[in-house]
Amino acid sequence: MTRILILCSCLISTYTLGGFFNFDTDTPIPTMGVAGSSGEQTTTLEKARSSILAHQSQLNLDNNETLSFQTTSTDRFGNQHLRFNVAYQGIEVEKTQLIVHFDQATVRNISGYQQLLSASLKNKIDAHLKQGKTQLSADEVLAFINPKQHKVLSNKPLIVADKPYVIWQVRLLVNGLPTVYRISDSTSPIVLSTTLDIKY
Repeated sequence: MTRILILCSCLISTYTLGGFFNFDTDTPIPTMGVAGSSGEQTTTLEKARSSILAHQSQLNLDNNETLSFQTTSTDRFGNQHLRFNVAYQGIEVEKTQLIVHFDQATVRNISGYQQLLSASLKNKIDAHLKQGKTQLSADEVLAFINPKQHKVLSNKPLIVADKPYVIWQVRLLVNGLPTVYRISDSTSPIVLSTTLDIKY
């Protein structure tokens, strides 16, 4: 089954991307938290998070950025690979994912795709937010697109690398077709782009 993305209208912007990266973790990995009274070992998830925190400066992460665990996959050698999305001020950063690779129980390297958030961009995002929150609520976004006419699949804010810096991405069914609306996070919202995901 072929999937074709058709861009009906687009947000004109240039993304400043960190791109793909991959580096070995030669730094000892700190243990997060305290082991239980039974002396239980640190979990794979805790090791992965600790490894990312140990390389925080290399990954251009600060204390306003949080990790959201997504999935674990296991390769044919039995090694695990844990994927994390990154959020800034609680809002997911578009085009960013970190993958922690294990060789048995040891973290060997971290790779992924990263949109770097410069200090200047973080300042612009902070200025856009209202007391650390998006200008629109999820309900206001849904009211704008009139959900009574469509089936809403998901709705979430995203940080992008250029104006308007914070957008809403709404996935829904329009006349039975999976459609993605990207809407500005502003008190007078506008549709920035509409993408149809058509199956043949």
